[in-house]
Amino acid sequence: MRLQAIIIKKQRKCVLLSGREVLEVACGSGYWTEVIGEVAKSVLATDIDLSLISIAKSRCKHLSNVRFQIADAYTLNDVPSGFDAALGIWWWSHIPKKCVPIFLSALHSKLESKALVLFVDQLSYDGFVRRQDSDGNILEQRILPDGGSFTIVKNFPTKQDITDYLKNIAYDIRYTEYPDEMSWSVIYRKK
Repeated sequence: MRLQAIIIKKQRKCVLLSGREVLEVACGSGYWTEVIGEVAKSVLATDIDLSLISIAKSRCKHLSNVRFQIADAYTLNDVPSGFDAALGIWWWSHIPKKCVPIFLSALHSKLESKALVLFVDQLSYDGFVRRQDSDGNILEQRILPDGGSFTIVKNFPTKQDITDYLKNIAYDIRYTEYPDEMSWSVIYRKK
């Protein structure tokens, strides 16, 4: 089964989060915010980067049910609570391992009991220079078109890693890999 089939059905419509009040972390340029906004009751999309929020706002300007807020995903300070769903796409891999419990605690503090949560991220791939830091994180070097470079955290958690993080705070955990798309998803309910 393809990842797109889990999240999207026909014409980019997100059926999994249809009718829900969704908190999106690390919305980036708003691609998935727009997809979700087409069917969700409401979406509060957050990101720490003002320039990305500006791009996302422009992309979603036709959606009156979508709001944006600058927020640190590790604290979600000033983000309201009471959401019945949450979403993070292409975010988990950038979380330093020791920060995953901090992030999940902050996220779950904004969700109702039994809220539906969806994460999607990449399986390991080749083509970049990587090294490991003293905390076990994978650091990946990215080269810019002008020759400059920067390093990002780019972890590739296994199914066991993810279920270990979630085992005491979630139930109905469904992890799926999509090798053809080099991605994975986990869908669960918050305890």
